[in-house]
Amino acid sequence: MPRMDYKWCRGCDRHVTEVGVLSHTRLCSFCAAEKLTENVLGLANHTGEPLLRWRRGMIRSAGGLLPKELLKTP
Repeated sequence: MPRMDYKWCRGCDRHVTEVGVLSHTRLCSFCAAEKLTENVLGLANHTGEPLLRWRRGMIRSAGGLLPKELLKTP
């Protein structure tokens, strides 16, 4: 859902007059599409921060403890 009270994009720091309406996560449509693509490719290729976020979530959902390499948060 678009939010009319947000004025600056969280991703690119551009004003609403330049990029249009922002989402409830304060992203313009360009940044939201870029973030979606990054997440999909990261999960599909098993690389990068999206995969680490997924692994952390799966381990935590099962009540397990995180290994040292997953404790580091960006």
